[in-house]
Amino acid sequence: MTSCMEENKPLAVLIATSPRFNCLIETSLPSIVAQTKKPDVVVIVSDKKPLSKSETIRLRDTLGKIQLVVLENKYLKGAAGSWNTGIDYLTINFPKSFVAIIDDDDFWDTHHLTKCIANSSNAEVVISGINIVESHKVIATNIPSTLNCDDFLIGNPGWQGSNTFISLELLNHAGKFTNGLISCNDRDLAIRVLDLSPSIAFTHQATVYWTINNRDDALSAKRSPQKLSGVCDFYIKYNNRMSHRQKDMFFNRIEHLFEWKRDEIQAEIGNKLIEHRSKPQKHLNN
Repeated sequence: MTSCMEENKPLAVLIATSPRFNCLIETSLPSIVAQTKKPDVVVIVSDKKPLSKSETIRLRDTLGKIQLVVLENKYLKGAAGSWNTGIDYLTINFPKSFVAIIDDDDFWDTHHLTKCIANSSNAEVVISGINIVESHKVIATNIPSTLNCDDFLIGNPGWQGSNTFISLELLNHAGKFTNGLISCNDRDLAIRVLDLSPSIAFTHQATVYWTINNRDDALSAKRSPQKLSGVCDFYIKYNNRMSHRQKDMFFNRIEHLFEWKRDEIQAEIGNKLIEHRSKPQKHLNN
């Protein structure tokens, strides 16, 4: 694992999409094009169906001179498998790169990548602050200055998909994303990366815009079945590291944010454990 990030390393942007073509064209890609520091490559991985030839042409036209690679998810369906597909490509073609992830419906401040690189000389991970956007308005801002594994057992203190800026070598060392995990991928990755005690830097500026509650199919939507599945898998994986107080905080947060009650979550956890015992091949794997 490398001890630092050097500014001359390649810079790759990774996007997982279901695909949501309009989100790519209208939100995330224009944000990338507007960066003061352009990436060397943008890798878009389509999950449930391939992007059409005409859609791919429009994506290339939108990015202009920025190299575009379009792939199909080769793992289990979901963002984790899509990201891992892109990571595999980058490992072969850009093995010493930084990886900046952005969700297809999120966007960055024009100086986001510049700020990340400026803080990367002695770090393997650079974390920027996040503006939370609802109905086209910033309703909250989170600018983390420290990260702790225990905080991610309970919730997310500020490392999410679209402010992920990490050494590809460290990303692989941590085991990439957990194949098959439907949601909570940011928290799961953060825990495994932090367990490696990497060097982390913070930009101390909010340069990421996380859009919430704008689509019914969003994982963060109230009572999203995908969110329920993801939090149950996350709990099964990490509950042995949680204290009783942390477990209470975990369940209370899910009920407050996503309206899934503790008894509903526990019932689904029970169903999943039965399924895992009867079909061991279905276990999540990294």
